[in-house]
Amino acid sequence: MSKRIFVCGLVQESNSFNPKLASHEAFTRTFCEGEALLCGKGGNTIDGIVSTLTARGCTVIPGRAMSAGSGGPVDAAVIEEFRTHTLSALKAAGTVDGVVVSLHGATLSETSDDVCGDLLSAIREAVGQTAVIAAAFDLHGNVTERMARAADFLCGYLTYPHIDHYEVGVRAATLAVDALEGTPLVTVRAAVPFIAPAHAYTTATEPLKSLMDKGHALRASGAIADFSIFQAQPWMNIPEIASTVIVTAKDEATATVAADELAHGLFAIHKELQGAPLATAEEVVRAALENIEDKPVVLVDSADSPNAGACGDCATALEAILPYRDRLRVAFSLNDQAAVERAFALGVGGTGDFTLGASIAPALSRPVTVRDCTVKSLHSGRFVLEGPAERGQPRNIGRSAVLVADGVQILVTTNAQNNGDKQFYRGFGIEPTLCDLVCVKACTSLRAGYEPISAAIYNTATPGAAGPVLTSLPYDRIPTPLYPFAPITEADVTPARRYR
Repeated sequence: MSKRIFVCGLVQESNSFNPKLASHEAFTRTFCEGEALLCGKGGNTIDGIVSTLTARGCTVIPGRAMSAGSGGPVDAAVIEEFRTHTLSALKAAGTVDGVVVSLHGATLSETSDDVCGDLLSAIREAVGQTAVIAAAFDLHGNVTERMARAADFLCGYLTYPHIDHYEVGVRAATLAVDALEGTPLVTVRAAVPFIAPAHAYTTATEPLKSLMDKGHALRASGAIADFSIFQAQPWMNIPEIASTVIVTAKDEATATVAADELAHGLFAIHKELQGAPLATAEEVVRAALENIEDKPVVLVDSADSPNAGACGDCATALEAILPYRDRLRVAFSLNDQAAVERAFALGVGGTGDFTLGASIAPALSRPVTVRDCTVKSLHSGRFVLEGPAERGQPRNIGRSAVLVADGVQILVTTNAQNNGDKQFYRGFGIEPTLCDLVCVKACTSLRAGYEPISAAIYNTATPGAAGPVLTSLPYDRIPTPLYPFAPITEADVTPARRYR
């Protein structure tokens, strides 16, 4: 008899230091329910889940799937509406064999430090203890004990920059169906009490690459069925946060040995994952002035990355650039709704002075005045991702405008997202390869697209809600010990254990 699997999802990455709540409007980017959930075009996690379940002969019962870009904590009313809808849909579906859900793993609300744990626990209560629950997460999920008690399987992206959105859905769905068909599978969780800034590592380079390779080798050999190494999104000021290792194997002993090995390997590199010293904005501007290659220098403004939940409104790098506006060709962007409205009021070809920045989080940076700007173009804000991550997927950054101050091209937006994709600029008439300096408000996602076309990429010290120097931010609720706020020893690693 066909297995009946319920599918749903809520994805948003929260940043405690972003003062703007994520409202219902933030989730309109990707929202579907019922039959529409079954009609994906490929590329995202829900599509990976649905395609796999369908191929395995399951009956897919669609719930609601919704996602938002990274930002501040979610309005509690949004979470409650999703929870209520999901539980109602589960009740209407009758008995189900399993649930596969797409989550981020680092979602906060006004009232909860563990939204994903709340949702998984509510789903578990609704379907009972015998149904299988599998969850797919971002690599930056903060996988709590509550999540591990509620779900049988927890799978995270294995790439950063993230290019396996579809594949993580395939993995979660595969484990669920395998278990339902009788394969013995056990999941364990280990934790290492540290967090690291997201600009400082990728899965494709050391120090993280060797550890990921070890996990891949264990899986390829058949020793384990699945693994994930979660580097928790660090900008969450909450009492339970850590980097975690999840391993699924055919027996608890095997899973435990593998998870402990990977967790201690993660501990061994926890200091290296904090990253190298950061450049100043002035140093990066100087590098662009001195660059002799026919490729741009990239200034990584990760502290203000909307992908990391920051506000995208910091003009600190622009302030360093403006003295050279007549010597450098530059691409720069920031969220500033007032500037967008002024540009639309002036119209294409209009000129004027613009005061830019600090429009959302004035406590984190200061505004900058740009004299004699010309409005080059006005836009609805729609563009299509170049990828490789989610190639071809549509995005909408809201009404936007391109301002020009000599060689400096400034894309002002109302809801920037996916800044690390080259089409974020190209879609609005700014060609990165023709620039001397490109400012990108992203952490690591940009590297997949920008490394092949850049002379150099500099991680830069700038202010913002996703500040790369974690000890400079006002954390006051985090656990102890937690590196880099306090030293940790190998004895502080939480041994792998089974929670279900």
